[in-house]
Amino acid sequence: MFRDSEKGREKQERVMCEMEEHAESLASAGEVAAPPGTAGAKVINFKERASEMRIKSTFSGAVHASDAAAAAALGEMFLNGEGVTPDPVKAARFLAIAAKGEIAQSMHQLALLHLDGVHVAYDAEYAIALLQGARAQEHLPSITSLAELYIFAQHCERDIEQALELLYAVVFENDPSVFYYLAYIYDKFPMHRDPHEAAYWYRRAAEFGHYKSQIRLAALYATGLGVPRCQETAEAFLEVALESGTPQDPKLLYWQGERMALQPETRFIARALMKAAAEMHFAPAQRMLLQQGWR
Repeated sequence: MFRDSEKGREKQERVMCEMEEHAESLASAGEVAAPPGTAGAKVINFKERASEMRIKSTFSGAVHASDAAAAAALGEMFLNGEGVTPDPVKAARFLAIAAKGEIAQSMHQLALLHLDGVHVAYDAEYAIALLQGARAQEHLPSITSLAELYIFAQHCERDIEQALELLYAVVFENDPSVFYYLAYIYDKFPMHRDPHEAAYWYRRAAEFGHYKSQIRLAALYATGLGVPRCQETAEAFLEVALESGTPQDPKLLYWQGERMALQPETRFIARALMKAAAEMHFAPAQRMLLQQGWR
């Protein structure tokens, strides 16, 4: 039994070493030295073209399916610390191999790392190309991530029409994030504003326990925007949102509360959101409670 486990460990270590060597070879593929005698001549700066080269290599299809699958598994291990010490840099190397093998989940994870730009180089162009590649395989998280980028103009230009096309293509997947982003577009952008449509999609998301949508529905019912004005329904949605099992972001609660404090009809929502954020020891919310005299 002991020998078997030792052999298993040795095999895993051998595979990991081989995959790391493969990752290193891919990572250095574009580092070409300038040919002799080119001093003063126009030499391609490969660092400036790193994004273009990465995009080209990603979709070259040079990785065998079995190698890609193994790299995807190792990338997950190092990314999430499953049985190993978390190492996003090493994870990115394995995910890059898996991405070359067109594994959608790995393409998605690698894109997020490059958008974050903390452990690997920030490269929005490459990240968006990865997300678009995963989108071609109908990978839902990549589709919603792309839509989010286009809606909030993060790492790219705002493109609401493209976001709508992406979201409506997967609307029957019953994903609350898809419903929420559709509602957000119809709620917040003047060229597409439709309170009734916004309320419909917020409600669809709220049915899945999406607390952001539940908070927004509380505000809509408090003001009668797109729905009948009803204080009791507003209070009910607010109560459900604050009791949500989903971890809540105190910054978002504070931001929503700050905006809702501006309207008398939604001030009760603002107070509840600020109290919730303050209980999470979010200092700006605690200050707001003191300034407003809310208890």
